[in-house]
Formats: sequence, structure tokens, C-alpha cells
Amino acid sequence: MNQISTKLTIALFLFTTSVTLAQSPDKLKVYGGLQIWGRYTELNPGSTIGPNESESALDFSIRRYRLGVKAQPYDYLSFNLQLGNNNLSRFQKDQPPKLLDAYATWHITTKTKVTVGKHAWTGLSRYAAPSTFSNISSDINYAAGPSLNVHDDFFRRIGIALHGQLGQLDYRATVAKPFTNTLNATLSDQATFVNEPSAFIYSAYFKYQFFDHESLSSAFSPWSYLGSKKLLTLGAGFYHHQKATQTLQQTDTALHAMNSFAIDAFVDLPVNNKVITGYIGFIHHDLGPKFIRMVGANNPADGSKGLGSLNGRGNSFPITGTGQILFTQFGMGYKLKNEHLIQPNISAQYSSLELVQSDVILIEGGVSYYLDNHQSKLSISAQSRPVLTETDSNIEVTDRKLMIIGQYQIRF
Repeated sequence: MNQISTKLTIALFLFTTSVTLAQSPDKLKVYGGLQIWGRYTELNPGSTIGPNESESALDFSIRRYRLGVKAQPYDYLSFNLQLGNNNLSRFQKDQPPKLLDAYATWHITTKTKVTVGKHAWTGLSRYAAPSTFSNISSDINYAAGPSLNVHDDFFRRIGIALHGQLGQLDYRATVAKPFTNTLNATLSDQATFVNEPSAFIYSAYFKYQFFDHESLSSAFSPWSYLGSKKLLTLGAGFYHHQKATQTLQQTDTALHAMNSFAIDAFVDLPVNNKVITGYIGFIHHDLGPKFIRMVGANNPADGSKGLGSLNGRGNSFPITGTGQILFTQFGMGYKLKNEHLIQPNISAQYSSLELVQSDVILIEGGVSYYLDNHQSKLSISAQSRPVLTETDSNIEVTDRKLMIIGQYQIRF
């Protein structure tokens, strides 16, 4: 059934592309991208690769691949279809393309648009919908997406979004439905995700742009324009998801909403032959009592033995949870004589989570080398992540683990 579905999706994609190309060849754009990883990871305690417990792993993978088409056949209408998938690795050798984006946008005016379908327009903060192919590091930050791939699909949901600009003010407001999930968590006094498809998600994000304006054509926010724009923005937003999590209270199941609020600032300035890029964002998450989310992106381990740590297997760590999070990133790009650009960067995430008695700190740093802006680039980064364990009924950070990623990205 999955193979049939995949073939039908690809056939629909090719048919739509060919029809649009035949009718409006000047209004069609085909685009795509590929990210290839080589990585060394110090694994969380108890992690296994196959039947064996392992302390570290060296692996190679396809982190992401994309192929899409977008067109504007009429002045008042545009659409976007995109296929792709993530994490093609030795553990997941068959990662067929799936339909990531399928939406239409009505252009009410040049500055006011309505998008419907499966899309990533969402509120809360700049990087609640992060651009995965215009990062200044080897990967993105997940602090603004606590329900990633549970209630959404790679940041996308099916819904309606109003987005546009009023003078210097850029806005987006959305109503969406969560995707169903098959999680079967054991109920306790600690909140876990619930499958409640009757719930609605409401979100909005507003940012004031002091200099240049960013495009309204994509929901995803770039991490740097590498000198092509002069930007300084201040933003604020919220995210409300009815019936997002559940707990056991005595003998009854209690449902909890996800309520999140954020403020942030972004700067991306060309200065002579340099590019200064910086971001800082504060997020308050409330997803129910003691909620915490562990994620291991493109996990290099396929299992675990015993408790080991609360992180889980491989490279998992607490990306978010009920509490407060401060995330910041800084990069300094230097243009070279050959028109290439080199950009050292550093980022840090500080989390004060209800469940954890100690501060949770993530630190990353690296260098990106742009051969042709974000179209062709090499990057290397190192990440130091916290490891949580429970001792004497207290959950604390007791160790740190290292991960080093080398990446090549190509896009068109």
C-alpha cells in the first residue's frame, strides 16, 4: 500500500508539473535540495546499535531531500507542491518521498494573502517554521516546535492562514487541525501527548521590520540572507492547541491545552565585506504538568538497554517542555576574494523546565563555507548536549555528550 501511495504521489506531482509547464512555462519554478551528513556521536548511556551496546557512533546519511514545484498561473492565485523526506540512513534505507506541501495561496492584494492546504504557516516565533536549507549551522533548533512530527508533519499542518504586511508590520495568523498520532503513552501525573483530532490549533506571529521586508512567498524563515538583505526585526506571537496533552489525576484522564508565548529579535546586516547575523528568542511553554520532549534528530542508535538516562537512545535530549526557554545564535560572515563566504557561528539554548531541577543548556558552534550562498555550501558543527538522570527523586543534568556533524548542501 505504501509503494502504491508513493507512486501515485509521484505521478500526481509529475502530471501537475507537466500540465503547468505546458500552459505557463514562464510562471513555473521547479526547485529542490539535498543535505548529506557525515557524523560522529557520543551516544547516551545504554544506547545500542543492533544487538550491541555502544558508546559512540560514526555514520553517514541523507539528512533531507526535497523536490518541489510552485507556480502562479493567475495574478490572484499561486500554488506549491513539494515532495521529500528526512533521515535516509542505515536504519531507514527506504525513505520514499511523501507529500510535504500541497497548498494554494490567494493574493487578495500584493501585501495580503490567504493560504489553504497543507502548509507550514504558523505563529509563535520566527523559528516555529524554520528554513531547513538556509541555516548558518548544520541543523536547526527545535525549541519552538514541541509537537514536531506528532501533531504536525515536518512543521506542516492542514489549515488556513492569513499572512501579509501592513507598512513595516509583517503578520501571520492561522487556524489548523492536528494530525492524528498512534502514541500509546502510559498515563501518569506527567503530561504526554494525546490523540484528540477534534481539537483546533490557533496561532499568530507579528514582527516589525525596521529596514528591508522579507518575502511573503514562503512560510519558512531563513537564518541568514548572507548580505542580500538589511534586516532588523522584533517579533511576538502565541500558539494555542486545545487538548494537546493528557495526565492521570487520581482515576480520571485530564486533558491539557498547549499555551505558548514568545518574543524575539533578528538581525542580518551587511557591513562592508562582512555579514552580521544574530537571533535571540524567549519562549514560555505550558503543555501540562511536567511535560518534556526528548528528540534525537536522525538518530544514530536504534535501541537502548536498561534505563541508561532519561534522554533515551542515541543523541536524544530535551528540546523543549513546560517552562521557559531562551535561544540565541550569532554568526559573522566574511566575504573572500573568490566571492565565497566563510561564516563562524555559535548558538546556545537555556531551558528552565518544570520537570528538571537543574538548568538545561545546549551549546553548538561551527563554521559554514558558502561556495554559492545557500545553493552550495559546506559546514561543520559541534554540539554539546545535556544528559538527564534521576537520582533521589530529582531529575538533573549529570553528564554531557558531544556530536560533530559535517554536511554538504546543494539546492536549486
